[in-house]
Amino acid sequence: MKTEILRNSAEDADTAYLLTRELMAHHNALDIFTTTKERLAELIDSGMLLSYTLYCDDSPAGIMNFFFKLTTFTGRKILYIEDLYVREEYRGKGLGKVLLSKAKEIAKDTDCEQIELKCACWNKTSAEFYKSQKMKNENEWITFTLDKSQF
Repeated sequence: MKTEILRNSAEDADTAYLLTRELMAHHNALDIFTTTKERLAELIDSGMLLSYTLYCDDSPAGIMNFFFKLTTFTGRKILYIEDLYVREEYRGKGLGKVLLSKAKEIAKDTDCEQIELKCACWNKTSAEFYKSQKMKNENEWITFTLDKSQF
């Protein structure tokens, strides 16, 4: 199986959108997934979102969408993976490792402090995968959010 990871441009937004939407369906979150192909293309084009598609034998098999944020603890960047997804028919073939390796390469090349992502509590398979990749579950911090209806 030949694999290749390509950085998406705005012109690739259709494929990036399709894969990201599949991930949202996997999370039963289509009711809150309001991003459009056009908005995704804008985010990619502006550089606010970096998006990479993983191809297996020239077919899209997975996606990684991420952005950088800053930590004042060290004054350095964190590569924050918003979406890491491998299509079901490609799972169990090491492709998640391929995407995560790409993230590590980018983080190293851009002098990041760390890589961060969130994993749904119910997604035990993904959580075990992240642990197997030496990622640790952060238990010292609790995520709080404020919905836009509150501001």
